[in-house]
Amino acid sequence: MPTSSTRHPSRDALMRDALGQLKEQRGLSTERFSRTLNSLAHSLCPAKTEDMPCLSSFTEVTEDYDHAVMSWNKRVQRWASGAVEFPAWLEEPWVMALEQHGDEMTRIELARRHGFLGVRRPQKGETPACAFAALAAVSRETGDMMGSYTGLLEDGLLDEKDAEAAPEVLKDIDNAIAALMGTRELIKQRVMKPSLQVVGD
Repeated sequence: MPTSSTRHPSRDALMRDALGQLKEQRGLSTERFSRTLNSLAHSLCPAKTEDMPCLSSFTEVTEDYDHAVMSWNKRVQRWASGAVEFPAWLEEPWVMALEQHGDEMTRIELARRHGFLGVRRPQKGETPACAFAALAAVSRETGDMMGSYTGLLEDGLLDEKDAEAAPEVLKDIDNAIAALMGTRELIKQRVMKPSLQVVGD
């Protein structure tokens, strides 16, 4: 899901757009996303969500449960539509919920805005297919980086004449590094034993 800081004037717009892309490209419903977000928000930010309905606390479907679901869905719809601003504490649960439904770029884009490199850490319980997805991400991102970097070298030089194209190349390099680091974390988590880790790693 390609994104660009020029297309997203704010953190809120970036996160709303990422959800919109998942809905459009993967058929994700707002209700399904809302349920994932509810669980993550309560587990990651209990102090901020203590006055909000916790859907997992209901043991059966009752009128109170239906009301809680409706209330939470409306709240998420207001955040998703831009009717209200995202609170700062919601960013991590929102991004994690996006990732659980297939988003790969939002964390990277948000981190880039603060001068950091965002790397998606593998989630426990992910299927074996995530190893192939990680390989595909490395292939895709390094391919994009090679293509854009080669464009800088068309005249045989790397100098100030490349200033206009350089930001996009740097972005592609960051994306390739993030994909490689994500794959590195996956291998460390799934393959390496603590006793086999490199000293100083």
